[in-house]
Amino acid sequence: MKMGRCPFTAGIHAVDELHEDLRTSEPGVHEAELPDGSPVWVVTGWDAVTTLLADPRMSAAKADSTTGFRGQNLPAALEANLLNIDGEQHRRVRKLAAEAFAPAHHASQEQVVRAAVTELVDALPATGDIDLMGGLCEPLPPQVIGTLLGLPADKLDAFRAAARPLFLIDTSTHGAAVQGAMGTMLMLVAGVIDDKRRDPGDDLLSRWLSARDGQDRLSEDELISLAFAVIIGGFENVTSLTSAVLDELVRYRCEEARELLGSPPEFARLVRKVMGAVAPVNYALRRFPLTDIDVNGIRIPRGHTVILSLRSAHLDPARRERHDLVFGHGRHFCIGAALAEMQAVHVARAVLEKYPVLKPVKPREQYLLRPSWLTYALAELSVSTA
Repeated sequence: MKMGRCPFTAGIHAVDELHEDLRTSEPGVHEAELPDGSPVWVVTGWDAVTTLLADPRMSAAKADSTTGFRGQNLPAALEANLLNIDGEQHRRVRKLAAEAFAPAHHASQEQVVRAAVTELVDALPATGDIDLMGGLCEPLPPQVIGTLLGLPADKLDAFRAAARPLFLIDTSTHGAAVQGAMGTMLMLVAGVIDDKRRDPGDDLLSRWLSARDGQDRLSEDELISLAFAVIIGGFENVTSLTSAVLDELVRYRCEEARELLGSPPEFARLVRKVMGAVAPVNYALRRFPLTDIDVNGIRIPRGHTVILSLRSAHLDPARRERHDLVFGHGRHFCIGAALAEMQAVHVARAVLEKYPVLKPVKPREQYLLRPSWLTYALAELSVSTA
């Protein structure tokens, strides 16, 4: 079915209405065009989206496109990231990378998160209108990821500046900014890896440099691509997640959350539930069928670009009480999910503990949004203590 309405409009607050319209317009599978003119299929609804996310016939590798899909046209050294590979290469890279995020490391990672949150929250004003975006949600992820990866503290601002344009999904209008950011990111990551090779430390990059599975190890491009993916996902996505959680708690669940502060497990469960309700990601990254597939009676040819609407799946009554898709589903489930959740929990706890009174300063619909159709993400967030 051809869509009369563009499903890839950036920076709109009525995003739930858009995705619900996509889901309820039969058959829930639509032909559309990305802002750069690339033809795609948009698939909606809980059953179809979760099935395709876990389907081994759906590849994340651009090499499996039959329509010439280029996306952001990453440099070769960044192409081998976990979001852009599949099959055996994805299995081996993920296996080599995953140990660094294993439960055995969660306690030490939580110490890093707790220290960073404490430092930032302590620096926030005691009263008045509090800029939670600029004072907490934006600086926290670079500080956490920078510490864990072993990035030089004096280069964190450069990494953050390079990461931001990469969320400008419409390369037809922001191509120069995106390409420039990619070149800068490649130079920064490669430089840090060279430093770690000469002087390894107790950090993720050093672990990946020494990671082995028998005689197998990560190639130079795989190392660079892996660090790139962690930085991109760990910076902007966590900023979007923590700001969405804070806004939701302050507006609608502040008293409930305060009552659970004395029970950390219950508090964490509430935050996780809120994360599922306000998940900022609208779409999963594109997939390419390895064979012709049928979805809701519609034939999608091999290699065509498929965009899965996570937001429509969350809104679908068929979801009921089943798990959310905040961190994806299937073999591409976010490798850093536990770390992102830690940050959301500690941010929420620290803010509630510091401020006995919290109120939104304006309706959510008046907030500026980040300019991406891939996410519904706040660009600002302030609260009042009065």
